[in-house]
Amino acid sequence: MVGAALLAPAVAVAQQAPTVRVGGYFRAYFGYTQQTGQAPTNVSMNAQNGGANDANSAVGNTNQSARLGKTDISTDAEIHVFVNGKTANGLTYGAVVEMQFDSAEGSVRGGARRAVQSKTTAAIDEMYAFIASPTLGQIRFGDEDGPFGGLMNTGWVSNFGTGGVFGDFESFVTRPTRTGTTPGGVGDNSKIVYLSPQFFGFDVGVSYAPNEGEGEDTGCLNSFASTNCDRVTAITNPQGNGRSHDMPGRRNEVQWMARWRGSLAGVGLSASVGGMHSQVIKNIDLAGNINRNLRNPEVYQAGLQATYMGFTLGGGYMFGNTNFFYIPTLRGSKDMSQIFGGLSYTAGPVSIGANMYSGQYSGSDANPRGQRRWAYSIGANYRLAPGLDLVAEYVRQEFKEPGTPQQGFTAANAAPGNDLRDRASANVFLTGVRLAF
Repeated sequence: MVGAALLAPAVAVAQQAPTVRVGGYFRAYFGYTQQTGQAPTNVSMNAQNGGANDANSAVGNTNQSARLGKTDISTDAEIHVFVNGKTANGLTYGAVVEMQFDSAEGSVRGGARRAVQSKTTAAIDEMYAFIASPTLGQIRFGDEDGPFGGLMNTGWVSNFGTGGVFGDFESFVTRPTRTGTTPGGVGDNSKIVYLSPQFFGFDVGVSYAPNEGEGEDTGCLNSFASTNCDRVTAITNPQGNGRSHDMPGRRNEVQWMARWRGSLAGVGLSASVGGMHSQVIKNIDLAGNINRNLRNPEVYQAGLQATYMGFTLGGGYMFGNTNFFYIPTLRGSKDMSQIFGGLSYTAGPVSIGANMYSGQYSGSDANPRGQRRWAYSIGANYRLAPGLDLVAEYVRQEFKEPGTPQQGFTAANAAPGNDLRDRASANVFLTGVRLAF
């Protein structure tokens, strides 16, 4: 597509040199949180990076007791750089770089000289370049969402508050009772994305990523092939080491999505269907023998959405042989099955809405009954000035995995009334301000 566009006959379009615009957002929320497990006793608490060999850990791997309060203030910001240009034959091109300031969750005080990392440490969220033609579509290459992973999804209603069950409430909640399996959870691994133009209301998208790595360099923390390397294809014990956002898992990932957008009797309609397919990292024993003990992730999603007179109603269904957060699963594990839905209303500067999701997942390997996660919310925002919103929101999220202890909790070490052996819940009310610029 790029080659054909570059060689196309020149048209009467004024060439434009690249221009640069800086944008982003800042938000500050006050939160009141009630959750189970706020007073665990005699549990393993891994400070900083948490290992027993962590020289910077003041607590290490010893059992401790702790108690959480209910109130907190959460702040966050991102700086976005947008580059846009136009060629003489009508192509547009440019780049997007998004810098975030929340890449280290575990440090208590940002200014502490002995902290391993500040909670407000800067990192790149997304960065990609693009070339686009109005007749041939757009190609993006870099660290970005895919068509299935956030660019073309339908039915995820989150245009109120901070996004409800897909919003910022998780900033106030400790694991495991936080976050759901959403399109953005697939990640921003380095990929090539193609997005078609719209024909008769239809458009399609497809992307390819060789692995889950982002950014430059190899990702290897050693001077030899190791479990952290971007290009690793097999590691020892992948079922324990290769199934988290911290370690590689998926390889040769392909995402696709087909979408239709139009209107009927004044009602705006959209529908989409898509999937993600990938290979999985294999197991290699100490003698170098390789076999596959994880399933290749294969996930599908369909969504519908309607808009009329300020109302937006949407929902859909997602299923596949992956765990929550798109983690590969063992052979014989339960498949993922998740529904989602929401409703919102916008009138002038006011937007109100509610949304939910409910899912069944394989959960821990030792539990044949699987894991459930579900949440619902209600929220609103008021546009006080251009780019400036006042926000209020309530979210409840629950988690249940019968018979499977979570995070080291047992019947003996959980405080009365806060038993986190196999279930947990969290209630968050937040309010504050968000400035987009």
